[in-house]
Amino acid sequence: MNEQQVRTRFITTILGGPAVLNKMNNFLKAKSRCPDCHASFLAFEDGTCFCFSCKATFPIVEGTPVLIRHENEVFPIQAYLKNEKKVLEKPSLSELVPSPSVNLRLTDNLKKFAAVLEGFESAAVLVLGSGKQRRWLDQFFSGTKDTLLVYCDVDAQALLDLFCDGHDLPFMDNTFHGVIATAVLEHVLYPERVVSEIYRVLVPGGIVYSEIPFMQQVHEGAYDFTRYTLSGHRRLFNHFFELSSGLIAGPGTALVWAIENFSLCFTRGPLSRSFVKAGIRFIFFWIKYFDYLFKDSAQAIDAASCTYFLGRKDMQYKTSDKTIIERYGGAQHCSHLYEEVGSRT
Repeated sequence: MNEQQVRTRFITTILGGPAVLNKMNNFLKAKSRCPDCHASFLAFEDGTCFCFSCKATFPIVEGTPVLIRHENEVFPIQAYLKNEKKVLEKPSLSELVPSPSVNLRLTDNLKKFAAVLEGFESAAVLVLGSGKQRRWLDQFFSGTKDTLLVYCDVDAQALLDLFCDGHDLPFMDNTFHGVIATAVLEHVLYPERVVSEIYRVLVPGGIVYSEIPFMQQVHEGAYDFTRYTLSGHRRLFNHFFELSSGLIAGPGTALVWAIENFSLCFTRGPLSRSFVKAGIRFIFFWIKYFDYLFKDSAQAIDAASCTYFLGRKDMQYKTSDKTIIERYGGAQHCSHLYEEVGSRT
């Protein structure tokens, strides 16, 4: 049984049966748009999706639409047609040992996120780069009134509702009331373009929640591109009205990551790498808990392992670059300007 079959069984047996799948299918049929020509809408029939405008067709594999632009050379549609029956992987050695990271505010931030959704009669939330988050996000939002979570990713092993690339979201404008993107934007080639897509698919007043690492080593191999300070994170979402932003994981987590990756430099293969990683996490995991002590420290912001941004779409709003610089709350205060005009000597 592969991951997608597990997803289907999970939905049908735990979350309300075929009615939940029908609701999702109806939503996708009503709100999807062609990732090639951006025309609305797509027809879903005979195991494929069809665009009336450009005549492009997109496959549906085991009930999951593959709505990826045909010219996408990084994630070609053909790669999702193999339909290989993969046995669920057993937990790796690193998954059986303590995590090197903490998350100081995720639960509180998602409660704020859910509170905004309560202001809508019904809500649709896009989970971008869903991975395995379905296992706990469905439960977290189970008490929120009439909220539909739509999970998407490019990872063939993710628990999702459709395959799509964040650079070309296959949804109409103003479709979602919320978007969640945790540990996603460091893995895309053009973060500004993805954020622009997030803005486009959100309704006015819709909410976005983002987490992006700063002091953290490569963790997704060739699909790891970008890091942001908190100021850079704000700049990326400067068209959103900021509700809150700050530290998710601090210098303690960053230090554990650094020790782990320093030690991995002495390994020579996958097996030794797994054992060293597990050993380092067993020995040094406790350092991450210093982040709870440092979470309100200005110095910790400068050494953050990961930051967050929570904001709302406001059609009339844009944060100026000057304001972003003025909002810096770290410990390293400096200026590249003369304190007084004409003070040059």
